[in-house]
Amino acid sequence: MTKVAHLVVVGFDEIVSNKYLSCIQEAISAGAIDSYSIIDLESQREEIIKRIESLELKPENVFFLPDPQHIDEWANRADFEPIFRELIDKKSTIKVYIAAELKAHEGYLRYCVENGIPSLTEKPIFAPMKDGRFEPCLIESTMQYLINEAKNHSAKHSIMTLSRYHQIYNDIVMDSLRSKMIELQAPLTSFHFRHAGGVWNLHHEYELREDHPYKYGYGMIMHGGYHYVDLTVQFLSLNKLVFPNTSFIITLSSYVAYPADQNDRISKIFSEKFDDNRPEWSSIGENSCKYGETDVTTTFCMKDKQSGRTITLGTISLEQTTPSVRSWREFPEGVYNKNGRVSNVDFEAQLSTLHSVNVQCFDVPIRNIKEIERIDAFARISTRTNASLLPDEEYNTSETFSGLFHSDSNRKLMTKWLLDEEERSLLDNHLLTMRLTQAIATSIQQPGYPVSFDFI
Repeated sequence: MTKVAHLVVVGFDEIVSNKYLSCIQEAISAGAIDSYSIIDLESQREEIIKRIESLELKPENVFFLPDPQHIDEWANRADFEPIFRELIDKKSTIKVYIAAELKAHEGYLRYCVENGIPSLTEKPIFAPMKDGRFEPCLIESTMQYLINEAKNHSAKHSIMTLSRYHQIYNDIVMDSLRSKMIELQAPLTSFHFRHAGGVWNLHHEYELREDHPYKYGYGMIMHGGYHYVDLTVQFLSLNKLVFPNTSFIITLSSYVAYPADQNDRISKIFSEKFDDNRPEWSSIGENSCKYGETDVTTTFCMKDKQSGRTITLGTISLEQTTPSVRSWREFPEGVYNKNGRVSNVDFEAQLSTLHSVNVQCFDVPIRNIKEIERIDAFARISTRTNASLLPDEEYNTSETFSGLFHSDSNRKLMTKWLLDEEERSLLDNHLLTMRLTQAIATSIQQPGYPVSFDFI
């Protein structure tokens, strides 16, 4: 009789304990996994043990690894491989959920791919590092290696991202637009996307943070922005429905703001209240190029590669310096949303002169007498259609949805993966997303200059 798999969780932060333990419990009850073990860094021992004490579903094993001793050694095989081997010897079959800090993803994912161990990796998939700095030009080659290597084994590898099982973005908007494009044989002629992240870090927090850090050279794109780069790729890929034999090329250019710009962008009335008026900060240590970006705006053109004809025009805006709910000077303990982020997504997809759909999806803070109790999400989907040509349609429609939780889509993906049913967010499904990620990340190195890549 084949043994059920044992789950290995690499990186046990608040996301895992707050969001996914119910999924793990359900998978245990369903007989998909037997239990779970945790791997984390020695420097996190006290915090991890404290977190575990409060859990009803406790891990079977907890392993602590030495903290990295080298700037490019974020996941040292010599440290974690013996643990993996021990668990395989004991349990026969393991599957690995990689939830460590981004700079460590690649080491664990490479090991899982090369050794045929099923994995689920948190977004973004990886950030190539060179001399302790983010090196975006290495993204596609690394991604291609992982995809090719995975073909040599039967294990499946999935990516945790918001926009594969989202009840608004995927299950309603994308599905309906897909049907409309097939029915009308109309391509996607424009796509405009804006994400306001509502993230507010202070200057000293940019210097100190090790979770969602900026000091290694990556920022908004390789933090929450990846969700929406992935969503953009899914919409642009719909053009294959109308042009199944066409190869596309995308050209884009970007402009960007960095932590070094923040002092001039946030009102002194409030930065002084936070003791964060730091006009000299941008000149210290060449911070403008040292730290990752906070805000990016990109303009792109998608063309038929052979004919050169333009199919889709669009914009992608990924901004963190937008309205937040932060009112505290110091990071509170035990609170995941330490910098007060609230999300606002607004995008529009148009099918030339026939049809368009606009989506607004934003967080709604719900507060009791003294403080914010929880954050819900609200969505509005609006359409405009040429009902003169399509008499069965309305010129305008609008529908609203409330009481949403973005984490529902993450939990659905996690559950599917634990049950070996995940098919929407496999590693090779993310090749185009990583190509677009690389293009945007390299374009900000020379603001305004065009970068092109094949979208095939």
